Amino acid sequence: MIVHKNPTVAFNTIFGRIGIRSPYLWLEGISSSKPLLDDMKIYHNSRSEAVIRALSDFGIEESFANAATRFGEHYHYEIGPSAVARSTKKTAQQAMDFIEDKFSDVEPVQDNDAIKQMLVELDGCEIRTAQFTRVEGTTETTPVYNNPQKAKIIKWRDVRLGFARPLDSESKIFAGKMDSYPSVVSQMHSAAVLIGMTPETQVVGVADGGIGLSEELKKQFSTMQFILDKSHLRDHLYETAEELGIKKKERSAWVNQRVKDISAGKIDAVLKELEDENEKNSNKRRSRLIGYIKRFSDSLNYGKFKSMGYPIGSGEIESAHKSIPQKRLKIPGASWKSDSINPMLSLRILRANGWWEDFWEQRTEEVEAA
Repeated sequence: MIVHKNPTVAFNTIFGRIGIRSPYLWLEGISSSKPLLDDMKIYHNSRSEAVIRALSDFGIEESFANAATRFGEHYHYEIGPSAVARSTKKTAQQAMDFIEDKFSDVEPVQDNDAIKQMLVELDGCEIRTAQFTRVEGTTETTPVYNNPQKAKIIKWRDVRLGFARPLDSESKIFAGKMDSYPSVVSQMHSAAVLIGMTPETQVVGVADGGIGLSEELKKQFSTMQFILDKSHLRDHLYETAEELGIKKKERSAWVNQRVKDISAGKIDAVLKELEDENEKNSNKRRSRLIGYIKRFSDSLNYGKFKSMGYPIGSGEIESAHKSIPQKRLKIPGASWKSDSINPMLSLRILRANGWWEDFWEQRTEEVEAA
């Protein structure tokens, strides 16, 4: 074979851009080869694994523009924000696949490693998404390329995050995505098995009163004692007090007395009082509160739960929302394509779960094997 062409291609490393000869080998009528591309996977303007990791490292922590600036400060050459975005999002997609594989191949632990009590919490937050849609009935076009004018449609989408941890430990595994309760709770179940849950493990679940949430948690965690987040009960009581016309200065006393009675296990007594009042003077908001308390009647004995060492609030997962999805996906002015949210969240979860190094080791092995 002879060198038919031998162009120089640019290759990005953490030491800067370097030029590498990329010979095109050719044997007339028989065969041809590009060793740099075929064997080393190096093509013009490609990046080393170290650069890809650095871009992902910066891109998952702050805006792509700031990530590009930080990369330049550390490695002393420029990569544009759009290049950082493309690289980070591609890595994020691989991170999502890594997590899916991690949760799909979970093996139950041996009995001597089983966890006796497990805590799971789940909560949601809204992330802003944007989609450009063609404006119907207009002939306006863009000034440069003369394309049809499009409108930016903003929607807020619910992202759900949960965790599982032994009740007597602070070490936890997170799971989450923009998806239905069954899908997210399924990942949480896998996370719980991953750290030692067995069919005999007593599971404590804390969450708000979202429609279908407690039911799904109980369905997938058969031994669960569900606890309604106490602050959400308090919010319902305050909303009812306001609707009933109770004066602002008297609301706290009205709410606090009922929270105190419910926490002491006097749930039936509180229900009877509310039902008696509703018979005398029917009120839709009070009827809603009665239905709410009945729905969670086995999840409100806060005094008993505290005595057993169980948490009665979901502050732990609410705090995690601030540090995992919101810290990156909810920065001021940010809006996302819907299909970017789960991959980017997966990259955040990788770091929170301590799987960052495992992910990059596996990725490097796959690249080398290819």
